[in-house]
Amino acid sequence: MKKIMLIAGCSHASGSEIDGQQDSAYNRQHSFGNQLAIKMGYTPVNISSPSSTNSTIARSVIEWFSKEYDSNTMEVFVLVAWTESTRMEVPADRICWYERHSKYGDWFAETSRHYMRVNGGYEGGNEEEKELIKPYHRFMANNETYLDIATANLVLQLQYMFKMHKVDYLMCAAMRTLTRNEHLNFYVSQIDDTKYFNLCNDDQAFYWKYRNAGYVNPKAEYWHHDEIPHGLYATELYNFIESNKCS
Repeated sequence: MKKIMLIAGCSHASGSEIDGQQDSAYNRQHSFGNQLAIKMGYTPVNISSPSSTNSTIARSVIEWFSKEYDSNTMEVFVLVAWTESTRMEVPADRICWYERHSKYGDWFAETSRHYMRVNGGYEGGNEEEKELIKPYHRFMANNETYLDIATANLVLQLQYMFKMHKVDYLMCAAMRTLTRNEHLNFYVSQIDDTKYFNLCNDDQAFYWKYRNAGYVNPKAEYWHHDEIPHGLYATELYNFIESNKCS
């Protein structure tokens, strides 16, 4: 049986800018997911893609299982590192070649080519894209709770899929993801918190936890950590998994 850890997420889970580059073999090898896989004795299959939204992440996992998973030959553990809820992806009429910016991933979800990713800090690469993105930025700014609920539903979608396949997994937040409120509480109450590290604890999200602790990556142009926080977080995730085995 092949022992595989499937790792899905955004740029933080791919290890972006650990060495100053957006993507590299070194970054993937030293990302918290890959380090966790080695600690647990799994071969990492890191399909994380920079700029991913939570719907990108969920769909990429579902697509990998539909195309690659074989329960007869594989023992799979899945690590899902959710990104901030205030990102969207929308159906696109043109091909979006995101794999060109993510050349060192171990697998790419081809469905991602048919969606445009909209992140708060990115205005677009050309005039057409800028015009397309503007109204989505306004929507994102005015509908944070709606987007939180959408993310909670994606969490539940994968949770139930993993349980259906009897696949072990862990979820965590790379960026601030879910914030409890009267609208979100019902959805959060359905999430298995023994399989979600620091559920609804924004200050413990990977990026913010170590930024607030004073870690700085001098090689990074954008918001990304270097090897040290990735290694520390891998150990935290490992200890959480081990503690819940005994509970």
